[in-house]
Order: sequence, then structure tokens, then C-alpha cells
Amino acid sequence: MKAFKEAGQTLAFLSVGPLGERRAYMDLLLLADPCVEMVERYLGRGVMLAAMENGQAVGVIVAVPEAAECWEIKNLAVREDMHRRGFGRALIAACERECQKRGASRMTVGTADTSHGNLDFYEKCGYRRERVLKNFFTDNYPEPVYDEGEQCVDMIYLGKTL
Repeated sequence: MKAFKEAGQTLAFLSVGPLGERRAYMDLLLLADPCVEMVERYLGRGVMLAAMENGQAVGVIVAVPEAAECWEIKNLAVREDMHRRGFGRALIAACERECQKRGASRMTVGTADTSHGNLDFYEKCGYRRERVLKNFFTDNYPEPVYDEGEQCVDMIYLGKTL
């Protein structure tokens, strides 16, 4: 377990190893991506970190290599009762550092077109909107996905140079 000082507080991060260990965090992962089958597609690849408080996981992030020197954040979730305490921003910062150690010079992240709060959050973390993947949620999920009370249709991709 590593400790990082982010946003004035010391947070502990656990680097999560093999797929079996990663599945233990499925409840948190499903907060950001409600389809187990979609999570399973990327869960065994790349970097996974868990933010810990008092021995309990309060947030997770998963990033995978997508191209030479470019990694994509596939999942970022923080327990609802822990929102607005700096865990999401700290997870992104820690993940960016871990990906840089593995050769990343660029990060991307995708979120739903209806996820206005997520879009604002990522932009505050230095990510900028780059492209739209039309009908991503309607074409790839077996059931409709909703966020902020609206059905998700398109995926908005944002990127950041590290």
C-alpha cells in the first residue's frame, strides 16, 4: 500500500493485482459501469488502484494501454458517501503517475453524453473534449443505461497530455 498526499490530505492507495483480486471490487466498479460483462472486458488489463480509508476501499480506478504511450481510464468510481472529498481527483493523479511509469505520455477517458457532472469533473482535472462515439451505449449495452436521470446514448472522449 502506498500513501500519497493529495489535496492536503494523505490517502492510501492499494495497487490491485490479479483478476481474482480485482473482482473483489466489483460493487465499486459497477457504480461507474453498470454492466458486469463490459467491466470484465477490461478488468484484467492495465493498472487498478483502490483508494483506502480506515481499511475500506472508498474508490477505484482502472486504466489500460490503448495505443503507444496512450492509456485510457476505463473506470473511476467513488462511493457516494465519499463524494466531494478529493478521492476522485487523487485517484486520477495517482493513476496518471502509475501510467507514466509504464510509458504513458497521454491519457484519455470516456463518459456518457448525459454525465454532465463527470464531464465537468474531468475538465477540472485537465482533460479536454476530443471526440464523440455515436450510439456507444445503445449499441454496446444489453440494457439501457441511465445517468443523471437521462438515457446514455453517446460516449464523449476527453484527453490530456501528461
